[in-house]
Amino acid sequence: MEWWKTIAPLVGVVLGSLGTLLGQKLADTRSLRRDRILAQEEAKLRLRAERIALQREAIMEIQHGLEAVMAANVPSRGRSLSNEFRAAATQSTLHLNAHIARLEDRDLAVSVQEWLGAAHASREAARTALDDLQDHLSRHLRSLYSDQPGE
Repeated sequence: MEWWKTIAPLVGVVLGSLGTLLGQKLADTRSLRRDRILAQEEAKLRLRAERIALQREAIMEIQHGLEAVMAANVPSRGRSLSNEFRAAATQSTLHLNAHIARLEDRDLAVSVQEWLGAAHASREAARTALDDLQDHLSRHLRSLYSDQPGE
């Protein structure tokens, strides 16, 4: 009996099985790598969208807070403010500082802090400076909206 005629088909089956297993392993590795890369890209996009949303929220809160600070600290002529109103404005300023700390644009944050710390000569000067600052905030907010990835 010729033993190689019996063994040859078995060796062929074993080699074919090993080839199939190796091919499947390579396909699985490629698939896992592709899935990992896609998951990382999705996570980056999600984090970027969340960061942009936080920046938008911070800027809008800062804009509202600046108006409240303006109203509390620079009253119109002939108008006095109660101590309760001033205390609420002080609390608003604390919240405003928390939102300023969340800004990624340090120049913008410094501009807001400078306006808050400035001693304005008059209501008109304060309003002019605030309007310029609000314009700067609005431009930054628009740029955040234009950079938003598709949702």
